[in-house]
Amino acid sequence: MIKNQKIKKIFITTFFIFLVNCNIKERLQTTPMPTYVEKPPELLWQDANRYLKKKYYTEAASAFEEIDKQHPYSKLAKKGQIMSAFAHYTAKEYNSSIFSIDRFISLYPADKKISYMLYLKGLCYYEQINNPTLDQSPSQKSKVVFEELIKRYPNSNYTKDAKKKMFLINDQLAANEMTVGRFYQKKDRHLAAIERFKVVVENYGTTAQTPEALYRLTESYMSLGILEEAQKTTAVLAYNYKRSNWYKLSYKLLKKYGYVKDGKKS
Repeated sequence: MIKNQKIKKIFITTFFIFLVNCNIKERLQTTPMPTYVEKPPELLWQDANRYLKKKYYTEAASAFEEIDKQHPYSKLAKKGQIMSAFAHYTAKEYNSSIFSIDRFISLYPADKKISYMLYLKGLCYYEQINNPTLDQSPSQKSKVVFEELIKRYPNSNYTKDAKKKMFLINDQLAANEMTVGRFYQKKDRHLAAIERFKVVVENYGTTAQTPEALYRLTESYMSLGILEEAQKTTAVLAYNYKRSNWYKLSYKLLKKYGYVKDGKKS
């Protein structure tokens, strides 16, 4: 009885595999393999734009790339590379867009469209920025690209927007440093926390994170008994952010332990 059941299972499995293979073979016979079709660059451009208008961005990118593949020396080849990068970006295929951009920059380093390509590359990273508790490599990479754009093309049409986005990027990076610093504080690792908060003050001093960073420095210095440094950070808060709650908290902390604004014991 057991032997018959095993034979039955083997038969069913073999029959199932046979049906699957037949199905695959039938599909291969009825579905024609795509073939290479050479077209003039103008027709390829029209094809790509039709895809673009229909919002088939991936197909549009491939069609624009085909112009460069078939007609690398045509007038539309360079434009096709730019549009391919744009189509990939619009499809949120950021890695493919960055690849196209880097290729364009390497082939045409002095082209007048480099400013646009740098801006597009910066956007590819910018739109991948996560919340401050996650990996910040997109923030760092977008910052590097936008800084290059601003430095090389200060009068570019894209530089103004890049500068605006830099504020958010810096605030994001500062927030990440604050998250790590607060974590170290909770673990009583105050020297490590101080290093993080100092990065915020020194590298991202124009962000909204700076007042809190100064207060957290005061906290950590007080925890380590470095009262002179705690007074200094409170003095900086008093000078730059006197109306902020972070200054009030910092001053109360110093006062609690018998220290006031002028550094004398009360």
